[in-house]
Amino acid sequence: TTILKVHSDEVWDVAWSHDGTHLASASKDKTAIIWRIGLEADPSSRDYIAEFILRDHPYPVRCLAWSLDDSILSTSADHLILLWNTKTGDLMKTLENHAETVSTLAWLPDGSGFMSGSLDRKIILWDMEVELRKSWNNTAIRVTDAAVTPDMRRLVTVGMGYNPPLTLGTLSHDHVRDTPSPIVSNGDGDATGPRSSENRMIVYDLKTGQVELSVHMEGELTSVKISEDSRYALINHAPDEIHLWDLEEFRLVRKFTGQRQGHHVIRSCFGGIDGNIVISGSEDRNVYVWHRKTGALLEVLEGHGLGSVNSVTWNPQNKRMFASCSDDNTIRVWETPVSAGGFGIPESEPEIARDDWEGEGQSKATLGL
Repeated sequence: TTILKVHSDEVWDVAWSHDGTHLASASKDKTAIIWRIGLEADPSSRDYIAEFILRDHPYPVRCLAWSLDDSILSTSADHLILLWNTKTGDLMKTLENHAETVSTLAWLPDGSGFMSGSLDRKIILWDMEVELRKSWNNTAIRVTDAAVTPDMRRLVTVGMGYNPPLTLGTLSHDHVRDTPSPIVSNGDGDATGPRSSENRMIVYDLKTGQVELSVHMEGELTSVKISEDSRYALINHAPDEIHLWDLEEFRLVRKFTGQRQGHHVIRSCFGGIDGNIVISGSEDRNVYVWHRKTGALLEVLEGHGLGSVNSVTWNPQNKRMFASCSDDNTIRVWETPVSAGGFGIPESEPEIARDDWEGEGQSKATLGL
């Protein structure tokens, strides 16, 4: 394991560039760092350099995302969105369109812009000129995370404080599927009515803005990732579960258990060859690795210090490498040797031995929940 130590406080999010050569990290210390990762095959001779330390954040940095061509890094600090030139480290623009904490940033898979979501119940689509292209105002939930499917068909959101739509939903397949109605508007302001603690996953048709699916969940939801084939959504669900949802059949396929999540914002992701692995951070300072198709827990990776492992991210170009970040102020870059097959686990599911590995979080209170 390679340990990256530059941040002076908890590290809350990490994300690889699309070309796999850089890693970005977001911290409570009010900085984001762009790390350059060497291309050497031998991890022991590989360079890990803090290329740019992005210091102009007035608040702790919550989340970040790379543009499709890796030329821009977007970061969030409280209600602000900051856009950075990744070649120079210069701040390009600051956006102040949200009224509360910006909890999620995601660049569109077709490279046409990016999306921001916030606890202010607003989701905004921005074009590459950083002009507002479309805005979902007064959404039914305070958005804690969101993702666009790679095929650009759907926007998957998770959040809390559900306010029911004006039209009644219909019960179907053991979940509430709300009557589809366009939610795109030009209105401003927060949603009215009593604030609920109900947690929901809401799936929108990205083109029309109609609700395709609205599912009540008992626990708080802090992360959503989409599989490369656009079919599955991976959702962190407190307490102590990760849910895999089929977006075509609108059903819960599998639950991954073992990790600890109850008080902090914890993120998970797909990884390995063919996305056959699920990994997640945890509040017990470990990283958990599961077989996606069976839900079997393959490994619990120790190494981080006290506190939560808040986020994990898989290198899109090196299927044997991923990174994790923690309350211990560090980032760890993990890599399994070729003998472990880059985590592409065959149907026989051989156990990944611990020897094969070289090698307090963003609380709901700090997020404003």
